[in-house]
Amino acid sequence: MADPKKSNQLNNIISDLSSSNEKKVFTALKQLRKHGKKEAILPLINTLHITKNEEVKNQITSLLFDLKDQSVIEELIKAIKDDKYTEEKPVLISIFWQSSLEASEHIATFVKEAIKGDYMVGIEVLSVIDNYDATFQETEIEDLKFDLDEAIQLEETEKVNLLISIRSAIDSLNLEF
Repeated sequence: MADPKKSNQLNNIISDLSSSNEKKVFTALKQLRKHGKKEAILPLINTLHITKNEEVKNQITSLLFDLKDQSVIEELIKAIKDDKYTEEKPVLISIFWQSSLEASEHIATFVKEAIKGDYMVGIEVLSVIDNYDATFQETEIEDLKFDLDEAIQLEETEKVNLLISIRSAIDSLNLEF
């Protein structure tokens, strides 16, 4: 059974993240470093989204880059898929190679984001794929190659070379036949 005191403490920390009092926000970030739970990920990303304070953004980014708990992956993927966080997508995607979270089962999400996102999203996706050490299903990879080939043909900006690099990185992944 969940400890109501700890649950209340986490709720207070999450509430402080959205405070207009920056001192409370910084205190909440310090407490999350010690007592963070996956339930705090989306509120943390939301604070990253709404804050104008660069120091708050830097502290949140640093905290996210230090994540080691694999249980946060689903929350991060939810945020990456949410168009509300378009500005934050490069940071959200880079968490996976910065913190070494293993999210190879979400390769399709990353490739789709590279195709529809901007250049910076593509750069981060390439870094994530370059850091994969997993084995992938051949059919899934073939589908992704097809999607990339189609996107490469349609792309009219300098992003085309980045998509070609992502395609090349996918070609060199380990496949299970």
